[in-house]
Amino acid sequence: MAVQSLERAFGILRALSLGPAGVTDLSDRTGLPKSTVSRLISSLEGERAVRQTVDGTYELGNGIAELGDALRGGQSIIDVAKPHMIELMELTGEAVGINRVDGDAVRTLVQVDDPESSVLVRDWTNVPVPMHAIPAGLAILANANRAMVSNYLAGELESFTDRTMTDPEQLRERLGEVRADGYVWVFQEFTDDINSVAAPIADGNGRTTYALHMHGPAFRFPGDLDLDEIGRRVAATADRIEAQLQAD
Repeated sequence: MAVQSLERAFGILRALSLGPAGVTDLSDRTGLPKSTVSRLISSLEGERAVRQTVDGTYELGNGIAELGDALRGGQSIIDVAKPHMIELMELTGEAVGINRVDGDAVRTLVQVDDPESSVLVRDWTNVPVPMHAIPAGLAILANANRAMVSNYLAGELESFTDRTMTDPEQLRERLGEVRADGYVWVFQEFTDDINSVAAPIADGNGRTTYALHMHGPAFRFPGDLDLDEIGRRVAATADRIEAQLQAD
């Protein structure tokens, strides 16, 4: 990208930092021709620096949030979370992971397992999974802005098992329940052999870009464990990680 284009692209990003805008508004804010704005927006979308909302305007994308996290200094999310994850894993012996939003999906950044477990679940680290199919994605989506939620629910909602919830209105209602509870359980909705629970984590900028999850084989987890108690434990651990992230 030429220097002039780079300067103009940053001008658009600065304009979007004031709030979502359409091409015409961005042209007015930056003084650039609409054709130039459209071309640069297309490039920025490809880099996930900008995303289109359900009403056709544009806003800053997850790529910008990720760069902001990298510049924050202090400990990374993995450094902060790891001791808390180990403590939570030792509570039940089930795997615990940290997830991060990645466009319309979530990825596991790190997972800790009980080395003495007789049956280990698959480690999904770095595998993108649609948000509606796992609790980490639902926890993040439940705390996203309305435009992001509407955009996601307007897209293709793939079914992975006969339990996967794919109806947009049912999902919207479910997201409200997640916000109220502070955690969410998913039973065999992504794979037939895994149950999982997750809670949201806001980053240092206050945006819910992470989630903490615990999952295990469906034949064993949660078993006789109290669902609310485990959910609250996961949520409390997520809160501690969040507080430490925002304090650094």
